[in-house]
Amino acid sequence: MTLLITAPAFPSISDYYAIFGGVSIILGMLGFVRAKSRASFIAGTLSGLALLGAAFVIAKHYTNDTSSKTGYILGLVFSALLLGRFLPGFIKSKKFYPAGILAILSLGGVIAGILGLLGEAS
Repeated sequence: MTLLITAPAFPSISDYYAIFGGVSIILGMLGFVRAKSRASFIAGTLSGLALLGAAFVIAKHYTNDTSSKTGYILGLVFSALLLGRFLPGFIKSKKFYPAGILAILSLGGVIAGILGLLGEAS
């Protein structure tokens, strides 16, 4: 009799970018609904779609066993842009919603992009 122990499944980088993209779209919509901010709606939707695109490119290339560097770069660039926008606002306001949420997710996106690119290099 063999005992099989498996490690818990962790989300992949493409899963992270997909979740981040969805949250970005939702928060952009909430910004529009709550504050009538078209800028929040447009920026949240566009950045969310870009992050979903990065997730798609990474996942597609992963299953085809080809380079997914484009997806990692796209996710890294948009994560860095969002981090540059939301981290200073979070530090200044100390408000977790929405600046803190997006700053934390953006930092994770930057780290994920770097790890993905380092994995591609090896």
